[in-house]
Amino acid sequence: MIKSSIILAALVALLAPNGARPQGVPECTCSPKAFQFIISLDLDPLCKNNDIEGNAGITSATTICFIEAGIPPDTPIFEGIEEEGIRDDEVMIPEELNPDFVVKNITSSIFKEFNEDGDIMTEAKQYYGSTPLENGNEINVFSVSSSLNPSVSLEDQIGKVPYSGEIRLFGYNEEGQLISNIIRWSYDMSCGSDPIQTGDTIGWITVGDLIGPWPQFCPKAPSPSPSYSMSYGKASKTMTKTKAYNSKMGN
Repeated sequence: MIKSSIILAALVALLAPNGARPQGVPECTCSPKAFQFIISLDLDPLCKNNDIEGNAGITSATTICFIEAGIPPDTPIFEGIEEEGIRDDEVMIPEELNPDFVVKNITSSIFKEFNEDGDIMTEAKQYYGSTPLENGNEINVFSVSSSLNPSVSLEDQIGKVPYSGEIRLFGYNEEGQLISNIIRWSYDMSCGSDPIQTGDTIGWITVGDLIGPWPQFCPKAPSPSPSYSMSYGKASKTMTKTKAYNSKMGN
């Protein structure tokens, strides 16, 4: 019996592919290292525009865009609503949205990234105070993937690999009610994909300049913009205003 077990184990080891990845470790990660989101409130306010869901590298079934009304900025999606005293009928669906719930500017934003289990990896909150964001203004954020070391395997730094991302934008309507746009996407972790692309629109944003993924972890990925480069741990150039918004608007 012992001899048979040894032989079976030897056969399994022999048949296993060289360089087989441990369970739970993705083959690639093609998340951009940095994002630029351009405020585009003159797009369809009902979340009917979604260029991201058709991109290679995106799990379209888990790409969402919707509007909420009266939700405090720190309230998680679908969680704590009753505890915060907010009724379910205050959550707006696109068909119920009317012009009174259109915001004129953005007063705060939250960018998040999540691991495979849905735990938060990145949370960047920005409050704009007396200078809210108008159309054409940008939100620049770095992905947790920007801290990946290209000389180290993904297996040894899985805590820096995002599986999904989210941005929430907040503003007030003319009645003083807080309105938010929640946008979330998930990566399918495929190689050589281009999940988020400059010029994509979804909800209240247009995707601007990007710092592309690490080529070591996303082989055959589209070449990043020649204006930007990144060494391990930092960007060599600050992201600046993009022409993506103006070109999308036909200007």
